[in-house]
Amino acid sequence: MFQLTKLRNELEFNKEMGGIVNVLKGVASSEFYRLQKARKNLEELGDCLKDFFQMVKIAEVRHLFLQDSTRPPALLLITSDAGFLGKLNISIVNTALEEYSGKEELIVVGRQGARYIEETGKSYTAFPGVSDEVEYKEAERLTDYIIKGFLDKKFGRIVVVYPNFISFAVWQVQTYQLLPSRFLFWDETKASESQNVKLPKHEGRIIVEPRKTEVIEYLVRVWINYILCGIFWESKLSEWAARVIHLERSSTELKRLDKKLHSQYFRLLHEISDKNIREISASRLAVQKMK
Repeated sequence: MFQLTKLRNELEFNKEMGGIVNVLKGVASSEFYRLQKARKNLEELGDCLKDFFQMVKIAEVRHLFLQDSTRPPALLLITSDAGFLGKLNISIVNTALEEYSGKEELIVVGRQGARYIEETGKSYTAFPGVSDEVEYKEAERLTDYIIKGFLDKKFGRIVVVYPNFISFAVWQVQTYQLLPSRFLFWDETKASESQNVKLPKHEGRIIVEPRKTEVIEYLVRVWINYILCGIFWESKLSEWAARVIHLERSSTELKRLDKKLHSQYFRLLHEISDKNIREISASRLAVQKMK
């Protein structure tokens, strides 16, 4: 009877857990589709910025944003604070650690990623996780920190490691170099070496004020904000899609376990019934013999 009661309790618990997982799965699915609809289209801003970059000639300009450096880089990790995303966060951390040689500065967005890095014993700088609203000011705070560190020569390159959203069932950890960003601008020295490079629009009709270095700093700051906002959206979509997939697998596993428990329960119930029938039959035979 003890085993039967234990199985009955496990069935009840499994049923309750199945209900909770289904609710969480529904919430995660709704949040994913809400984010997908709320996702801001920044392509127009990106196209405008590219046009501005092509207007600024940098052949004779010296600026930290444009120069390669031997200083150690900074690795910026975009991780998640949501539950059921251990695999996603660990993949991001492992990808970053593959690039880590001991000199790089680790900048971690999200407390779960920070916890994983802390377990390795490595020093890092932590930032709060990205909110579900993906506000522009979140990117601005992060941009201010990395630009200040770059201009103060704390690091010579900045690489972002983040989950790139591909489809509902697929995400992939990717890296993106934010700084230095010489590749963004029109470099007439390289263009003169190639006959396939098209001249930028408005060539010969551009006045750059007040100074090219200030224009470059402003454009790069706006560009980094733009890139980080896009990465934040990719990260959030990857998070919720991965959460839905994980909960779906949990639901499938609970159904499999429920089926197994039901089989054990009814088998044990039949065994107890057979045993009771045999005992009753044996008792009747014993009574008849005594009579």
